[in-house]
Amino acid sequence: MTVPFRKYHGTGNDFIVVDEVDAERSGLAAFADRRTFAIAHCDRETGAESPGTGRRGADGVLFLGIDAESGSHSDPTRVTMSLVQPDGSTAAMCGNGARVVAAWAHDRTGETEFVIETPAGDRRAAVDANGRDVTIEMGIPRFDPADVPVDRSRADDPELRDGDPDAPLIETDVEGLTVSAVNTGVPHAVAFIEEDGDADAEAIDDIDLEAVAEPVRHADVFPEGANVNLAQRVSYTPDDGSADDREFDGLVPTYRQRTFERGVEGETRSCGTGAVAIAAVARRTGRVDAETVRSRPPGGELEITVPDEGPATLSGPVAEEGAGELAVDPEVDEAAAADATPAVDPGTGSGADTDGPDAADSNRNAEDDPR
Repeated sequence: MTVPFRKYHGTGNDFIVVDEVDAERSGLAAFADRRTFAIAHCDRETGAESPGTGRRGADGVLFLGIDAESGSHSDPTRVTMSLVQPDGSTAAMCGNGARVVAAWAHDRTGETEFVIETPAGDRRAAVDANGRDVTIEMGIPRFDPADVPVDRSRADDPELRDGDPDAPLIETDVEGLTVSAVNTGVPHAVAFIEEDGDADAEAIDDIDLEAVAEPVRHADVFPEGANVNLAQRVSYTPDDGSADDREFDGLVPTYRQRTFERGVEGETRSCGTGAVAIAAVARRTGRVDAETVRSRPPGGELEITVPDEGPATLSGPVAEEGAGELAVDPEVDEAAAADATPAVDPGTGSGADTDGPDAADSNRNAEDDPR
């Protein structure tokens, strides 16, 4: 038995997309089956081969459904989003994943505005006229320890453990890395590398991300784990090469980004919630005054707006890689499945966005969210 799929990526953050109707028809309704499906087909060495690119695996599987009864000027078409990650866990929110959802729904309906239902709450999305530039609302970044979540009482470091339990974790040493903690739909720890222009600064690309990030990702102070982001301020030059090498640093603050993602358990080419986290922390720590920030992960460029009031937004391109069929019941090596078991038990109620009328239901459904 096989199931149809499509493959999309948002600035290199790539996803296998399966329509809920096809999933149920093919016997992929149960989470246990979806977990096996994701572990097998997301594997970077042996997983699904991307049509047209040859790249294997993915950063997750998106199971998507369109509410055929919704859709009006005042209430755009609603799309349900469920993300299963390469380790078999689920995530409450994924910024680039949600942008892929909007592009997929646009391809299906021709519409340009959607409400995406996620375990972190409803998120409005808009697709540009070209059908490939997508902006998604990301909720309000949360620094409160209960919302990240952060639990200082669990920390091994006495200074961290004995700190004010109600104080946000801002520029604090965690496992040798100075980080700030914020929830942008899922927990993030953000560390800034020395600003551009310091001759002695270590370049962000020269850092062994896994070595510095993995201990923070599993730090006891983060009871649900955390994505770990490195950010470094850079001068901005447009990608298209049309400029006469003028630098636009200061016009729009721009940061290089590298992210170690839980659930993937490694570096990804882009992370939307991570880009928003970097922008939010940059504003919180006084590094930037502007509401709009650009982030440059390895896979492309994202634009983030973090206003003084209201939800943050994330904008950037989405591309489709192709389509095909995948085995519904793939063989999964027992050792690989064991390695894919999430290292942190997230429990429930993962500090998701609590704004909006559906927040209570969303939080109740935010189970197994170790991203």
